[in-house]
Amino acid sequence: MRREFLLNILFLVGINLLIKPLYIFGIDLKVQNTLGTQTYGLFAALFSLSYILQIINDAGLQQFNNQTIAQDRSRIKDQYPRLLGLKFWLAILYLLATSLFAITIGYSWEILPLLIHIALNQVLLSWILFQRSNISGLGMYRKDSVISVLDKLLMLAICGVLLYHPDLSSGFSLSWFVWAQTASFGLTIIVGRIFLRGQKLRIGLSFSWTALRPLVIKSLPFALAVLLMSAYTRMDTLLLERLLPEGEHEAGIYYMGYRLLDAANNVALLFAGLLLPMLSQQLSKKEDVQPLVVLGTRLLVAGSFVAAVAVSRFAEPIIHSLYNQAPAEAVTTLRILIWSFVPVSLMYVFATLLTAGSRLGLMNRILGVTVVINLIMLWVLIPVYGAIGAAIATLITQSIVAVSMVILSFRVMPLRIDRKEVISILLFTVLMMVGFVLPEFNSLFWPIQFGLYLLIGFGLAAVFGLLPARNFILLLRSRARA
Repeated sequence: MRREFLLNILFLVGINLLIKPLYIFGIDLKVQNTLGTQTYGLFAALFSLSYILQIINDAGLQQFNNQTIAQDRSRIKDQYPRLLGLKFWLAILYLLATSLFAITIGYSWEILPLLIHIALNQVLLSWILFQRSNISGLGMYRKDSVISVLDKLLMLAICGVLLYHPDLSSGFSLSWFVWAQTASFGLTIIVGRIFLRGQKLRIGLSFSWTALRPLVIKSLPFALAVLLMSAYTRMDTLLLERLLPEGEHEAGIYYMGYRLLDAANNVALLFAGLLLPMLSQQLSKKEDVQPLVVLGTRLLVAGSFVAAVAVSRFAEPIIHSLYNQAPAEAVTTLRILIWSFVPVSLMYVFATLLTAGSRLGLMNRILGVTVVINLIMLWVLIPVYGAIGAAIATLITQSIVAVSMVILSFRVMPLRIDRKEVISILLFTVLMMVGFVLPEFNSLFWPIQFGLYLLIGFGLAAVFGLLPARNFILLLRSRARA
């Protein structure tokens, strides 16, 4: 299982590192620079609002479906059409709830068409994730990897023309961007369905509540986890826009730093998506999950810590090289936010393990307390410190969640504390922090210094055994001979 994980994570991360950075920095970043901080800040706030209510649209069905299909692949023929029909009606309920919530918190009727369109894209994205839960649950990990980047690849093609063609770029609007997302998501859904054509699955928009009631009840803990995680990860942008007089502008500043954290988090999320079906399968067969959890922890701790140190150290030149107009507040925000990548990475490993082990009740209690803490901090810090206050609240919240998930996992899951592993990770982090306070090499251009920090950091990680370089080399050789 470790070999399969390494092989698939090589492929998964490889294509994502090729496509998603091009999208984030070539398209999404260009959109903000083209539309301006205030307009993009409005989009970010509306996107966060639509994301928070995804519990209605998703209801935990994707995680539940992924776990159950991975444990018993024969369920897909019966489960797929029933869940697809349920998701259709949940999507309609979600669009209505999103509109009502927006009006309740003070958005004008003029904003509703844009919000509904953004929410519709969330529906399409949810259907993509549902397709992926079936594809990965069936063990088609490479096809799942292709689907994971296809929408971004299509966005590169569509928005690349709209943003960079001289005859079109001057008229680029937020509406164009949202419609480009709609087209990309729609085409991705079609490709995902093609990947599943060999399963001879039925498509229907109706469902029997009597038949689905047991599935919905089982998926409710997953739905609650989605709601709670959405609340504490997306309330920051929405509250910035709602609580401050120049909220749209402040939300745009916050997103200057959050964009890099989001890009980094996408990599950790890929690991979680690959770990869930594998851990579910191992636990159902009563196999030892320790090696796979340790491997995932090593990779994510090494990658997240190296990235956090390097980005935090060079936050100022990074921000000013990316954005046309960036205040000092954006630099400080990024410098704080990027450290959230470390606890987020740990959370993805251990929350995925708890999900695979059906320990969602305990996990949701932790997440519920965390949401309350996060909201209190945001209400207190945002009016005083703006985007910087939201960044502080995010870092504290993510750290609380990560530590709690690790402690809970060792208490309720079949894990053992390996002192050698703990010592290696601690020594690695201490040495990386020493490198963080070393003087800069002013004679070198900052991108070269940034690259050296990454190279030295990953070298240290390999020395301390956090990057299984030997395993990767052997794996690549075995594939070359195959």
